[in-house]
Amino acid sequence: MRVGILADVHANLPALARVLDLLEGDEVDAYVCAGDLVGYGPQPNECVHTIEALRATCVAGNHDLIATGRLPAERIGAPAWKSLRWTERVLRPGIAGFIRGLPRTAQSGRLLVAHGSLDDPTADVRPEDAPGQLGRLQELAPETEVLVLGHTHQPLAYGERRGVLLDRRSGTVSFSESERLLVNPGSVGQSRERRAVARYAVLDLTERRVEFRDTLYDRRACRRALREQGLPAHSYHRSPSGPRARLGRLRRRAGSLLSRS
Repeated sequence: MRVGILADVHANLPALARVLDLLEGDEVDAYVCAGDLVGYGPQPNECVHTIEALRATCVAGNHDLIATGRLPAERIGAPAWKSLRWTERVLRPGIAGFIRGLPRTAQSGRLLVAHGSLDDPTADVRPEDAPGQLGRLQELAPETEVLVLGHTHQPLAYGERRGVLLDRRSGTVSFSESERLLVNPGSVGQSRERRAVARYAVLDLTERRVEFRDTLYDRRACRRALREQGLPAHSYHRSPSGPRARLGRLRRRAGSLLSRS
């Protein structure tokens, strides 16, 4: 069984359409989405409708919760706040109802899906936090093999026994039946890296591997739609800077050296 894994769509329809075109070619059997369908981007109704039509196993992200009044607008910056206020005004009733009905966690076979962490949709789960999340998974759903999270906008694969298998890059990882796995596919709709790409993953439960992928998409169309709605044209992409960016580069360099050894 092959599962298309999405997260952090952020109302970016050109990015979502490109990813789904590629996944259709992969003939995946099911979809899961780790939340944040809205926020930042200019096409929330269209993106939510698309995810709903997929019949994806989907959870609410913090932006979805804020946009529908289920979470206070705390710990978000000015661009996100402006975008969410606009999103509240333009959401069609049926779309808003779908978002309100999204759970904070959801089970799909041997997968459990959440947004930030299993207990907090606003939590950033980094590699150092992954062991605690996999331990929490054992408590909540001992038969579950794969935990899917989003929120950080950064790809991550963490094995219960082997630790970090992939961090902030594309690639393929394998896992055994005796090892639980944490997967974050990265963001479909708001890249937080130097390149503005859409990220996603394909989980093959039969072959027991996960392919982390990235693709270019029509960024000009997204910028144009943002301008038409009076939103910041750059909000579809946040290039990293400062200490966190340097830390990310060091992590990737270390991971590359380890993979060669």
